[in-house]
Amino acid sequence: MEAPSTRRVLVYGDSNTWGYVPGGGRLPEEAIFPAVASRVPGCPDIAANGLNGRATVWEHRLFPMELHGGATLANVLEQYLPLQGLVIMLGTNDVMAPLNLDGAHIADNLARMARLARNRCGATLRIVFLSPPPLAAHGIEELCATGYGTPDILGQNLAAPLRLAAQREHVFFLDGSQALAHMDAEDGFHLSSAGHRAIGELLGSFLAQNT
Repeated sequence: MEAPSTRRVLVYGDSNTWGYVPGGGRLPEEAIFPAVASRVPGCPDIAANGLNGRATVWEHRLFPMELHGGATLANVLEQYLPLQGLVIMLGTNDVMAPLNLDGAHIADNLARMARLARNRCGATLRIVFLSPPPLAAHGIEELCATGYGTPDILGQNLAAPLRLAAQREHVFFLDGSQALAHMDAEDGFHLSSAGHRAIGELLGSFLAQNT
């Protein structure tokens, strides 16, 4: 049996890492952004663990425990060892009700996750905070109309607070809005197949240069 690659990178995320299609269903595996990234020349092997609804939280009495991305990270990491790198793209669900978190809180959760990952995988683990593209205006409008948040929280661009957290924790930062101005699927808070391709090519090029 072939040993796992020591150049393997895990992408840990939510429904956008899983490949959710608004209305139900899933994109083909090869179309999801981690798979797109893996085809960029020089990119290391990539494994993806996405879960619909996952957020950065460690505990919250109104949010399902299995979706507490901070609290469940340790168990997920065990499934993919050894790892050279970890990419975390979370935050989209955090800005929605019932969490309604601001960027600083999300960044603090991610910083705690980075410390946990290094404690488990070693100090040389290369960690990337990949900030998701902001929600589209029509998605924000619809979520507000149905009671799933407020414009000031839903409309945040998480890039700035995540960049600061990455600097504090001495990890890499990658701004997803460099490739995609906002979530581009029809619901306004998921990626379309074209959006997956854009984020995947951005991530693949970044990993090829930094791992």
